[in-house]
Amino acid sequence: MVCIKNGTQSIDSEAEGVFTVSCAGGNTTTCILPVARVPFAGVGLVLTVGGLTGGHSGAEIHKGRANANMLLGRVLQQVAQKTALRIGKVEGGLKDNAIPVESRAQIAVADGAAAQEAIQAMDAILKNEYRVTDPGLFVKAEPLPQGEAPMDQAGTDKVICMLTCLPNGIYAMSAEIPGLVQTSLNLGILVTEGDAVRASFSVHSSVDSQKQMLKDRIACLMTQLGGRTEFAGEYTGWQYQEESPLRDLMVEVFREQYGKDPKIEAIHAGLECGLFAGEMPGLDCVSIGPDLLEIHTPRERLSISSVERLYTFLVEVLKRSK
Repeated sequence: MVCIKNGTQSIDSEAEGVFTVSCAGGNTTTCILPVARVPFAGVGLVLTVGGLTGGHSGAEIHKGRANANMLLGRVLQQVAQKTALRIGKVEGGLKDNAIPVESRAQIAVADGAAAQEAIQAMDAILKNEYRVTDPGLFVKAEPLPQGEAPMDQAGTDKVICMLTCLPNGIYAMSAEIPGLVQTSLNLGILVTEGDAVRASFSVHSSVDSQKQMLKDRIACLMTQLGGRTEFAGEYTGWQYQEESPLRDLMVEVFREQYGKDPKIEAIHAGLECGLFAGEMPGLDCVSIGPDLLEIHTPRERLSISSVERLYTFLVEVLKRSK
């Protein structure tokens, strides 16, 4: 990071010639729903929603890909409309910031044939809805020997309500930067731990008040369901500034040295500038960087020639900022 008068120039990006001017803040929001268990005489099934494309909840939330945990809720709701249903457990996803590709539920139903009919109908419906984004999607149910007692009727209803009514996906697009997701959330991890179901969201927004709104909205629903909400990993967003003397100077120098305009963009993920801007309101920030390939993997590598050009650019910006 380089401080320039009242501005901050951060080397926290991965593409030469790209000036990042806004990023999302975020947090992990976890819903905990306690449930009671009672015996239920029925047909045991393992319900699976799988074959999805998945992706990163920040970089790819705008692509309209299905979330397996949310689809599981839809299927369970339809089965419950056709036959008496009790849920034993629900689970899906490994990371809160990854769109889950598979989700499962252990259930007991009074009428196995009616349940299978509803599941097959949802398989066809969802395959049609997501035929472009998730061509490998499937919904199926397989026999399951009776195990531990499932949740009671109230617990089952609350889990279905939670999975169908909690918000998920894009909440708002930026009105200032075309095509930029401003606020979103992703139900990335769903687990059942004994007598409680836990659902963890990754919440992103470049506008902190909208991030807080989603936290409040989730907490409100969980309170009504008799559950609770926990928040962790808070980091602030970096909202786009229409007037940026630092950005104007950097564009001017870039044009002179490269003979073209840089790309000005905002991202729906977190950067260092967001942390500094959150502590220093009104701070003028731009994030730049050399060409980096396959970041955050063992194959990550850096272009030396790109670093040389970026160094020359940065030195000139510093000279003109005195």
